[in-house]
Amino acid sequence: MKRISVILMALIVGLMLVPANNGHAIQLGGKELVKNGTGARTKFPLGTVYYASLYLPAEFKGKSAKEIIDADEPMSVILQIDSKFLSRDKFVSAVTEGFGKAAGSGYPTDKKDSFISLFNKIEIHRGDIIYLNYIPKTGIVASYKAQGGAKIETMGTVPGLPFKKALFAIWLGTNPAQDSLKNSLLGR
Repeated sequence: MKRISVILMALIVGLMLVPANNGHAIQLGGKELVKNGTGARTKFPLGTVYYASLYLPAEFKGKSAKEIIDADEPMSVILQIDSKFLSRDKFVSAVTEGFGKAAGSGYPTDKKDSFISLFNKIEIHRGDIIYLNYIPKTGIVASYKAQGGAKIETMGTVPGLPFKKALFAIWLGTNPAQDSLKNSLLGR
């Protein structure tokens, strides 16, 4: 019965990630997305803070960061928290800094406060997973799975392609959070 409920919810909402191919592909927005790359976000003296994975439609593998940022196609950035020192407040601070860099690169960040407010609903701990899924005509759907939790909780949606561009520019823009992470997400 529980499995039927989960399947029904995924069909109705159309937003749930369904892992396939040993975690190398997911279904999102009616398309199969493949893993383009995974990299570590490190911060001295903490070491690895989180791992980020970028999922794209197969035809976007090998495309430039700008082409990926600007595309109005289903895409996902999945963050797996790897530091016991990363709190919600530190995460929000880092995201705010990232939006500042995105704005400096020409991406409007007028909806950043709506996005950041979604994180008021959760605590962040090592092993948690944050899903940042872009679905055309819907926007960024932010979801969260607590470490050891069986359920992905949707935190909310921030509409619009311009916001997706600003969010993805945090990792893929001309002034990214970390160059080595950008290169890893791009599969370089």
